[in-house]
Amino acid sequence: MSLLATIALLAAAPVAGDDPDAIIVTGTPVTREEAKKRAAEYVRRAGIAQLKPLARWVDPVCPHTVGVDDAVAAIVNARVRAVATAAGAPVAPAECQANIVVAFSSDGRSLARAVRRKAPDQFAELAPVARDRVLDGTGAIRWWYTTRDESRDGMPISDFFVKLYNSSIVSTQVVRALQSATVVIDVEQADGTPLDAVAAYAAMVALAEFRSNPPPPKDSILALFDGEAERRELSSHDAALLRGIYTVPPDREAYQQRRQLVTTIRKSDE
Repeated sequence: MSLLATIALLAAAPVAGDDPDAIIVTGTPVTREEAKKRAAEYVRRAGIAQLKPLARWVDPVCPHTVGVDDAVAAIVNARVRAVATAAGAPVAPAECQANIVVAFSSDGRSLARAVRRKAPDQFAELAPVARDRVLDGTGAIRWWYTTRDESRDGMPISDFFVKLYNSSIVSTQVVRALQSATVVIDVEQADGTPLDAVAAYAAMVALAEFRSNPPPPKDSILALFDGEAERRELSSHDAALLRGIYTVPPDREAYQQRRQLVTTIRKSDE
């Protein structure tokens, strides 16, 4: 709705104080404990930092969209970059080597299976249940990642030796970094869904290691195909989660990161 239309609507609306028959709706404030429970459930459903510490981008993100014309690809790429910037993730200049691929396909399941045949290492980090969802599921959007471990100083980690420059009783000394993210959008399953909503969904899952546990969290772009069909943008919880992911110390245990993310999301409701 335009600003002019909004002003006109407000001007035409009755003022409760001038109408003795007006209905005033009041609500019960959400308690701090209830807000915390909701935030914890949101993080759990999103699948962030469950068994392992979270993985996020250390290298600047460089999205590349395929399977659509250049105009549509530009819209999707721009959305990924915008969401990354808002989250605080590093973003590469326009001319860069892609590390995020958003692929539109008429058959997402067949495309995922074809990728697995040609590059099985792409799926090595998926748990069996998640792998089944990617390769055999019927969802409109599926995704997977590759990651690497490095020291908190940015040094590569071998199987037998980690070169550390600092010591800490708090830090794990290890950071999990995303190396690649692949997001496949099945255009048949997503038929009728606005491009801006699909692009927002793709951007969300491309920016951190989401191991979503069905059903997805409510009040989230992740539920676009599960009850949030009218959503076009990231929710306030989605935006808070991404900001939190790029704010919490990466060299912490998963439970510590989850606790901080829950606090970040709870505060977004205040």
